[in-house]
Amino acid sequence: MFDHQDILFAEKYKKSSSRNPHWDYSSPAIYFVTFCTYRHNYHFGRVVGNEFILSDIGLIVNEELHKTFKIRKNLKMHDYVIMPNPVHLLFEILYVDEACLTHTEKSFNLVETPRWGVSKDTKSNIHKPQIASTKWKPNSVSSIINQIKSISTKRINKIPRLFGWQSRYYDEIIKDEKHYWAVKNYIKNNVRNWSKDEYNRDVKIGV
Repeated sequence: MFDHQDILFAEKYKKSSSRNPHWDYSSPAIYFVTFCTYRHNYHFGRVVGNEFILSDIGLIVNEELHKTFKIRKNLKMHDYVIMPNPVHLLFEILYVDEACLTHTEKSFNLVETPRWGVSKDTKSNIHKPQIASTKWKPNSVSSIINQIKSISTKRINKIPRLFGWQSRYYDEIIKDEKHYWAVKNYIKNNVRNWSKDEYNRDVKIGV
């Protein structure tokens, strides 16, 4: 969507924007989404030097992430990175395609909920994300993310492992080219900057 432009980004990415209550989150746009494991537990792998080594759970999430964008032709993945506890995803909804909606999505005609809200039933969201996925507007950002969570969880539960997703997630609508390349740079350097990343549980506040 944007022409390449080399824009330097700050040392630490500041999440300043919030969900726009007047925006239809199934609308064509580029979105930056971060979703995490329950209690930010480390499940997806580990950082070794400047490289991230995916765990068996991380490999499952990585596979399902790519499958989602292969199946849904109206989506385009711009960039992503999987870290020990979060997944940072920059993607675009190109157009609304009724053919790509799942049977469950077609059965519901719901609106997007306010920012950070998933289901009030947090326990169900953690252990049965497929329940939460029925609460979203078809083909919306929330619907897409919850489908990735649901399918990944079903596969992970077969390992089996004690695993859960944090019910909420962070999102931004990409405003302009500067914003876009700032996020791209953050994702690109996420592994290298993990030692001071806000999702690193070992980082001491104020240090």
